Amino acid sequence: MDSMAKPEARDQDRISKLPNEVVYCILSFLPTVDAVRTTVLSKRWSQMWAKLKTLNFESNKKEFRDYEEAFSFVTFVTRVLFFRKVPEIHKFRLKMPYPQYIPHIEDWVFTAVIRNVVELDLHVFETGVDVFVLPECIYWCKTLRVLKLHLTPWTRTDDPPASGCFPSLKFLHVSVYNPQETTMNLLFSCCPVLEGLTIDGTIDGNTGDHVNYNFKVSAPELKTLRISLENICEPVDVHINAPKLENLDLKRLGLTNCFLIGSTKSLVNASIAFREHFEVDKKLDLSTFAMALVDRISNVKFLSLSAHCLEDLHLPEDWHLPIFHNVNQLRLAFSEHNLLELLAVFLSSAPTLEDLVLEDRTEGYTELSESHWNPPEEVPAGLSSNLKTISFKGFKGRLFEMEMIKYLLKNGQLLNKMTISTSLHLSYDRRNELYTEFMMFHRAATCHVELMHMQV
Repeated sequence: MDSMAKPEARDQDRISKLPNEVVYCILSFLPTVDAVRTTVLSKRWSQMWAKLKTLNFESNKKEFRDYEEAFSFVTFVTRVLFFRKVPEIHKFRLKMPYPQYIPHIEDWVFTAVIRNVVELDLHVFETGVDVFVLPECIYWCKTLRVLKLHLTPWTRTDDPPASGCFPSLKFLHVSVYNPQETTMNLLFSCCPVLEGLTIDGTIDGNTGDHVNYNFKVSAPELKTLRISLENICEPVDVHINAPKLENLDLKRLGLTNCFLIGSTKSLVNASIAFREHFEVDKKLDLSTFAMALVDRISNVKFLSLSAHCLEDLHLPEDWHLPIFHNVNQLRLAFSEHNLLELLAVFLSSAPTLEDLVLEDRTEGYTELSESHWNPPEEVPAGLSSNLKTISFKGFKGRLFEMEMIKYLLKNGQLLNKMTISTSLHLSYDRRNELYTEFMMFHRAATCHVELMHMQV
């Protein structure tokens, strides 16, 4: 009997028995065109796509080279919006090239807005004289909480209304390519309740004019700011006025200078990643930028600083660090002797440090004769009386690394754990030899040393 029941069980339509909530959840993760195609899977699914609150329309340049394909896409989006059976749209995502369909895009966005859209994600790639202008209805939308704009290139938008813009907008993500300065400043200064802002993209100087970009971010409720600009030729100054800022994440700084205006007492987390060293115009003086930025974030509790080498920071000759009175978690990611030099300085500047993460980004293995561990003249108070955990990634077994680890273990009187992740080139036997050496180093009785093989 059991063997006869198995084929019958296999023939059951399990898809049709899924709860509606599960089906809607599954379909919401699909491009809308695929969600519509699922009607062939089950009779009960035949009209479920019409009740989805998440719409994702995506096309590419290859499809739009063919007029019939482009017309088919435009028709599909229009029909889906027309035949919907629910009044609300929670998330609307559109990705398409070529601006000759701008009137349709504006109509679609307007439809999403009057359907109380909560999250709007627009990817529009412009290639001709036509310019996509951000529809004014977006500024007035009372339900919009998340806005993502990927417009290539950013040329212009109409000036936003003088007041009442983005009354509910909490998160804004803007991807730019050679944008207009005035456009950015207007957009970044008309979000009264904005809490999260992400700015990324490229400025490559292909506009034909040499321009010093000055972006101004003014957001009274902003808590999290992420900037990742790849700028090759033109310097970019970003002036940030955000009195409630808590989290700051700056990546690929290069020629991007960030200036924090006003108080930074609210800042808790700061992560700064400088791009690899590159030649800059001799007329550009970047020597004071890095230290000025570090000084402004010196009150944070969690600090991450990374670059290929110290030269990436364009430091002045007499550089020194401020005292980080509140830092209890520090991450340094550099290469070779730069890591040692920075560590010695930071240990003396962070009296409340509890968690230390070190990452050596040196590629391959080289025993640098000129590199050696120069500890601070006096044992830092943070090391001897506060530091509890140390993690060292990219350990290669070099002499100066061993000297540094020996020093940290010896003077970390409250250390609970040191985790050392070795690079791939170290053999199993060599790792065992190193671990035996570590066990012979003097350390606190409560300190546990763990040697791990780093995975890539």
